[in-house]
Amino acid sequence: MRGVEDYLEEIKRLEEDGDRITATVLARTLEVSLPSASEMLKRLSAEGYLTREKGGTILLTPDGRRLAHTMLRRHRLVECLLVQTLGMAWHEVHGEAHKIEHAISARVEEAMAKSLDYPDYCPHGHPICPVDLRKLRRLTELEAGEEGTIAQIAEVKEAVLPYLDSIGIRPNAQISIKDISPLEGPMTVETDSGITSLSREVASLVRVGGGPLS
Repeated sequence: MRGVEDYLEEIKRLEEDGDRITATVLARTLEVSLPSASEMLKRLSAEGYLTREKGGTILLTPDGRRLAHTMLRRHRLVECLLVQTLGMAWHEVHGEAHKIEHAISARVEEAMAKSLDYPDYCPHGHPICPVDLRKLRRLTELEAGEEGTIAQIAEVKEAVLPYLDSIGIRPNAQISIKDISPLEGPMTVETDSGITSLSREVASLVRVGGGPLS
């Protein structure tokens, strides 16, 4: 069963991606029923963590945003720990971090951050600080002939991450757009691993910038 922290964390994650957040979107992302999502959103609203606009759009309150950021920071620090200290691959730590994040205290959180030398981004390229000042674009926004550095890959479709890694689509890798099929057809891209085609749905998970992550 999904709890308060899971909902707030997912709302902030969707907010970072620039998505409009509704009960339907949350139910789909969290893989729960719409009635379950609606009931939890009523509870979160009553507890002062979020507000809901007339059209159903969900917005975090300052209290909701603080708690959501705390959970995301802990999640992303655990991911960094699993990759940098335990040697796990970037594409296999999201689910593991979710199992651990709720058991971390503020004291352990700061100890982790210090031991990791206060990283700016998680292994997927998401910010650990509250605000990401980078100018990023979705891969689907690029035109044929454009290129860039992969800065961020969404974790919402975790099962896709090993595939992306296998074709060279990972944070800090270079990517160029070779061709774009019309009518929402696939994009042909090139990485160090070669040329491949991506559906628009998968390509939308990837964001690029002009240079490597710090």
